[in-house]
Amino acid sequence: MARRTQRFTEDDFESLEGRASKTEQKKAVQRMAALGSQLAELPKKKIEQLPVEERLIEALLDVQLITSHEARRRQFLRIGKLLRNEDETMILSYLTPQQGLKKQAQLLRWVDRMIAQGDPAIKEFMKMHKAAEHHAIRQHILRVQRDIQKNLGEDAIAESKQGLTNYVQQVALISENS
Repeated sequence: MARRTQRFTEDDFESLEGRASKTEQKKAVQRMAALGSQLAELPKKKIEQLPVEERLIEALLDVQLITSHEARRRQFLRIGKLLRNEDETMILSYLTPQQGLKKQAQLLRWVDRMIAQGDPAIKEFMKMHKAAEHHAIRQHILRVQRDIQKNLGEDAIAESKQGLTNYVQQVALISENS
C-alpha cells in the first residue's frame, strides 16, 4: 500500500514555534533540579521565607533529611518539577547573591554580547560554562532578535531578553557548582 505524503502548511510550523521539545523539557527539569540542590543548601530559615508553594518548601526541607543517594536524586527531580511552576527570576534572585554583583554584571554583558555577535560569542560562553547548551542559547537569542525585528515594543523585547538572562544565570550557577 502506498504511503500518503502529508502536506504541511506554514500554520503547522507557526503553531510549533516557541514550543520546547521533549529533550529541552527534560534538560530544563535537570537544570531546575540542579538549582533545587542549591536552594536546598540554603539555611532552613531562608528556605522557609521563600515566596513559593508550600509543597516546594516541604520538599526542600525533606531533602536535607534524606541520606540515600538515589532517594536524594529522585527528590531533586521532584523539586525541579515543582520549580517549573515558580517564577525563575524570583528563584534566581535568591541564588544570585552568592555569585556577587561583579559576576552578575559580567553575565549581563555576556547576554548583550551574545545577542550582538551571535555564534562566536555563544561558543566562547560555552567554553567557560560547561552546563550551557548551544541550541537553548540560540533559541533565546533568536526570540530576542525576532522581537527586535518585528518592533514588538520594549516590554516584549525585555521579556524575551529576561528569558535569556535567566538561562545564562542558571547555567553559570550550575557550572560553578559542578
